[in-house]
Amino acid sequence: MEAKNIEDIYTLSPTQQGMLFHVLSAPDSGIYIEQAICILQGDLNIEAFEQAWQAVVHQHPSLRTAFVWKNLDKPIQVVYRQAKLLIERYDWCELSTTAQSVKLQDYLQTDQTRGFELSEPPLMRLAVIKIEKDTYKAIWSSHHLVLDAWSNAIILKQVFALYEGFCQSECIQLKFSRPYRDYIAWLKQQDLSQVERFWRRFLQRLKAPTPLTIDRITNNLSSVESEYGQDHVKLPIATTTALKSLAQKQQLTLNTLMQGAWALLLSHYSGKQDVVFGTVVSGRPPNLLGVDSMVGLFVNTLPMSIDLSAEQLLLSWLKDIHSQQIKLHQYEYTPLAQIQKWSEIPKGLPLFESILVFQNSAIDISQLSTAKLKIDYVYSRGHSNYPLTIRVTPSPELVLEVIYDSRRFAIATINTILEQFAALLGDMVTQPDCQLSALIERLNQTKREKKGTALKERRQAVARKLKRLQPKVVKLSHEELIKTGCLNYQNTLPLVVQPSFQDLDLLTWTKNNLEFIERQLLQYGGILLRNFNVDSISTFEQFIKSLCPNLLPYQERSTPRTEIGGNIYTSTEYPAHQHIALHNEFSYAYTWPMKICFHCVKSAAQGGETPIADSRKVFQLLDPKIKERFIQNKVMYVRNYGTGIDLSWQEVFQTTDKLIVEDYCRKSTIEFAWKSNNLKTWQVRHAVAKHPHTEEMVWFNQAHLFHISNLATEVRESMLQAFPENLPRNAYYGDGSIIETSILDEIREVYQQASVSFIWQEGDVLLLDNMLVAHGRKPFVGTRKIVVAMAEAFTQ
Repeated sequence: MEAKNIEDIYTLSPTQQGMLFHVLSAPDSGIYIEQAICILQGDLNIEAFEQAWQAVVHQHPSLRTAFVWKNLDKPIQVVYRQAKLLIERYDWCELSTTAQSVKLQDYLQTDQTRGFELSEPPLMRLAVIKIEKDTYKAIWSSHHLVLDAWSNAIILKQVFALYEGFCQSECIQLKFSRPYRDYIAWLKQQDLSQVERFWRRFLQRLKAPTPLTIDRITNNLSSVESEYGQDHVKLPIATTTALKSLAQKQQLTLNTLMQGAWALLLSHYSGKQDVVFGTVVSGRPPNLLGVDSMVGLFVNTLPMSIDLSAEQLLLSWLKDIHSQQIKLHQYEYTPLAQIQKWSEIPKGLPLFESILVFQNSAIDISQLSTAKLKIDYVYSRGHSNYPLTIRVTPSPELVLEVIYDSRRFAIATINTILEQFAALLGDMVTQPDCQLSALIERLNQTKREKKGTALKERRQAVARKLKRLQPKVVKLSHEELIKTGCLNYQNTLPLVVQPSFQDLDLLTWTKNNLEFIERQLLQYGGILLRNFNVDSISTFEQFIKSLCPNLLPYQERSTPRTEIGGNIYTSTEYPAHQHIALHNEFSYAYTWPMKICFHCVKSAAQGGETPIADSRKVFQLLDPKIKERFIQNKVMYVRNYGTGIDLSWQEVFQTTDKLIVEDYCRKSTIEFAWKSNNLKTWQVRHAVAKHPHTEEMVWFNQAHLFHISNLATEVRESMLQAFPENLPRNAYYGDGSIIETSILDEIREVYQQASVSFIWQEGDVLLLDNMLVAHGRKPFVGTRKIVVAMAEAFTQ
């Protein structure tokens, strides 16, 4: 830090202090790193683009601010006179769309976790990636410590105004905006003693935070590195318009409707009549002249405490919430830490675990398009320290987003939250004069309705089947009923089977062609059934049961999944950005399924493919020396349960009874040892296997997946430091010796060479011979729902 380059020094706002504390507590978590991704189409003048961004950095002190805290009683922020914005350029034109998608997800994850050096401004950077001729992806990464959404909108407007001017060799003078230090000075003038009475009265009913009883895992979270997922849903334009009209007619705000809907859901999940959650306010005091054009961190998070009385009318209740919002805005500068002290919540517990963010300042980035450059917003990423964030963007199609800690919430749970939130907003539009009891009853009926829907789907499937089973004059062979082919000329895996005409019933055709399906499955290893009108999970269940009546439960689990019913499960519920390496299901186990079947209920907006690889081909491609070593030594899988990371033994074995676990281990030739309530297991399994029907040799193990080297570098190093002797899971040679990472990397490379990918279409069914074909998962964006069934248990 050179003194001549220092322009100003001042203290942090209370919100900045809180953020800095969380960032320093979890330095590699990517917390409060915001990423905005947009598409630029047209003749991009990259020099003018960079010049515009650098000019904006020079304009605003917050963008030239760094933070210093070491050896100080209180942290300070230092404004530099000069700060150079890092702008990275990439060219991915030669990559396929799928490869670009994977590379983008890798970049975003790496970019988020590397964070920023807080003592070196600017705390933002830019990446411009050329993906095809005249098309670019721009990624703007910034730290929430210096910016909020309102400030982002100011910056983007200025950047593109400057860009257009520079392109035309015009000099555009930006309007002066007050520096952030003026806001810090304003905060210091506020007398908190005047607001203490308000907050004590406001929180007097609050004795504990509202429990998120929809949590999946709640123990030992502090010792686990957090992983955040993100999902969203868009409301139809008609519903959005109706909500805006309702709010305007009743002199409410859209934010009030959102808060009411979340309060109802939170009450439903927690069973509490009084609920509290966080509400994010702009924090820009109206009596601070010029605050609308200031750039910095102004937002604050305040507790919103709401009482739900079943007999109260919806509109009257919403107006009470609106009045409460207005009162809160008078004291929105109050530090959350101080509010916490004035509450009766026990020390060490948070005031709330969920927050609702209504993005009033959201900008339609497409409106910033210039004469030669079209700009489309793609999406944004970022998370706070709260387990659950509801983010609402009031675009023409109102967007509901959920950002969640995936240690706590399953993907299926998040989907349910979004569905119920959207349904409640729809009910508010159609039943504005109802009592809260009507909406509460609607939520209470959710489970009953789901069961009823499943029954209705089964009945409809039977009705369709009967309707289609009309007498026919001509009896067609299965070759005439279907058409077969491959996805491309390079790969015969999978065999693609499609109906020759629209009304062919999959279930009827399957029952009449079981021998054909089995023969093709053994030859190709995988069959992709496409365009068969598989429009429900119930139909998928009937299909797989027509092949194999007894579906297998998910025992001796290695990944989190949710059972939908009837031994149908969600696919592995890892965060969307994570790869899942190619593997054969349960190849680490004593008994495994011979068949595994996938059904695409909802395809991802981007990515989310299920790559597959022929295990026979993998075996053939591997170095003979590697094969020989694994054949002789086999593979030892070691798991340590009770570390607070990975699945617990109770979840893996689906029991809390240790005797049942021990009995399972003995029957499955698994060695085990207890230490208090912690369990260690180790089992030696084959590395290759002979298929019982084709008698072909296949590469059949999960050494590369279980091994610590499968984890990202940062995670791996943290694991080795935290558990040098008792990693949650790892793989060794069968004699207990270490498997060389270089060998595992070579195995991964062979899997990559043998892999085949295709874009999921909703309704697709992928049937695999689990020994002949390995499968995995690619990262994705948006909502993705793939369900899985396993069948035909086999023990070698």
